Amino acid sequence: MEKKIVVSKRFRKNTLKVYDYLMKEYSAKTAFNFLDKVQRRVELIIQYPEIGKPSQKKANIRSVTLQPYNRIYYRVNKNTIELLCVFDMRRRKRPY
Repeated sequence: MEKKIVVSKRFRKNTLKVYDYLMKEYSAKTAFNFLDKVQRRVELIIQYPEIGKPSQKKANIRSVTLQPYNRIYYRVNKNTIELLCVFDMRRRKRPY
């Protein structure tokens, strides 16, 4: 049985923020490639929920690399996979 996907406001906001930055500073192609990478990673997470690296700070939270400087954080529950955020790894403190 496939788990239900729950997308947090923070995940949407962070994704849109990166997309807007890429549109402004680079090109539409780069921004669309970013969204494509997000979609492919989410599909991978749906297929293999345990694929991500476990958080050392909080239980049930995992992360996968999106690009060299971005990670997707998510939480695996019994019936759901909650997409928590897209995080810029150039920041000093990780959220989870």
